[in-house]
Amino acid sequence: MGGSHTWLAVLAAALVLAAAVPVPGPLPDLNRMPLFNPSRSTTMDLDQGHPIMVHYADADTQLSGYTCKDKISLGGFSADVKFACFTDAPEQAMQFWSQMGNGILGLGPAAQKKHDNAGHLMPPPVVNQMAGVLDAQKDVLTKKFAFMSRRNAAELQMGGYVPGSIQGQMRTTKSLTPKGYTVGIKSMRIGKTFDDAQELLVFGPNSPQHHVPAILDTGSPCIMLPENDESKNLQFSPYEQYQDRMQPWTKMFITVEGLDQGLEIAYEDLLVEHHTFLDAAWGTSIRPCVMPVDWSVAAPHWTPIVLGAVFFRSFNVLFDNARASDTVPPTVGFAKQNRGYDPIGIKENQVAGRGGDGDAVHRVYVQHDPIKVVHGVTKVGVSNPNGHQFFTQLSVGTPPQRLKVVVDTGSPLFGLFVNPKSLSDFEKGVSNVPHRRPAPLAHTTGAAQAGAGRPAG
Repeated sequence: MGGSHTWLAVLAAALVLAAAVPVPGPLPDLNRMPLFNPSRSTTMDLDQGHPIMVHYADADTQLSGYTCKDKISLGGFSADVKFACFTDAPEQAMQFWSQMGNGILGLGPAAQKKHDNAGHLMPPPVVNQMAGVLDAQKDVLTKKFAFMSRRNAAELQMGGYVPGSIQGQMRTTKSLTPKGYTVGIKSMRIGKTFDDAQELLVFGPNSPQHHVPAILDTGSPCIMLPENDESKNLQFSPYEQYQDRMQPWTKMFITVEGLDQGLEIAYEDLLVEHHTFLDAAWGTSIRPCVMPVDWSVAAPHWTPIVLGAVFFRSFNVLFDNARASDTVPPTVGFAKQNRGYDPIGIKENQVAGRGGDGDAVHRVYVQHDPIKVVHGVTKVGVSNPNGHQFFTQLSVGTPPQRLKVVVDTGSPLFGLFVNPKSLSDFEKGVSNVPHRRPAPLAHTTGAAQAGAGRPAG
């Protein structure tokens, strides 16, 4: 009997250790990675006057490089766009490079991070830079986009949302801040019906607010909940409330401040694979992708909820920056997906149409493989290179170079990974095609803090 208890104790300890980062894969060889090559573009410009240094909080990674400018084609729209050419990263960040394809397509609002500590302007978000350009039908791109996914597919809708992709109407509310896509969640419940569901957000009697901020972040895999009581503003930790529930549940009910109808997520839409060192004995575990927020926020700010990749399985989410500014927040919209609608496939790549408000919308293919959560030795993470990330393709340069980039609504900066040798070749004129000499761009570079999921600073 004592031996049985000992085994259970050892197993429990092992499971605690298992809840922790997966073993990293091999580091990438920059000379073999299909990165953007500036020396092969006749339309490329480079500004080496000021370095760009960007910190991605989720990966605890700093990337550095320079501001570049070249022709970008995304969907059916093309424009000259300024972006970061990342040329350097610390050794621990190389795994981050290998997981992020050719770069990061930051779609966060412009006000999220505009300047570095020295006051230099960062390149604006791609959608802002491309707004106003015409497609082949002479339709204008607006500062709007929508995003939706399924278990094995996803779609970026440039210019608005496709009416046929949703059920009912698109319900909108203002973001809580101009610096992100953040909504206030007044209630989050799990159960079988709304009335009998367990509340995860129990506010304290002296709480100054009765909502928890929630970030809409395609760069995070799961729905993430605070692990603390927010200095007694909550009566319980939301994540501990979730963990402690023993009764089965079939739905998650979310009440968003400013919406006249609640959001409902089916249990099945939250399920993902979880892998541990016990897989060989017990097999792969399939359970909801709900995790604790693993980064802290200084008081008096609240630790936010994160509505990550699995959230977009249930809804088509509209991100409307048409009237957004440094003082005016963007508008965020939610609509239940039409399950009869098929996201665009890789063979189609992009298709033009009309949005819910009549504006031109281009449906853009997004690669999305099933999410797999890996439990390692010190923390839980998502390490498979094509796991929680959403990848889309765009063309850069002349002639065009086809590149695969991560779609990230949690950061505003568009950046491409570049082999330093190719920048050196660009400066020396070493190329198979002629190109313009590097010319300083107007005051656009500098050190910055940004977040793949949220700002670091």
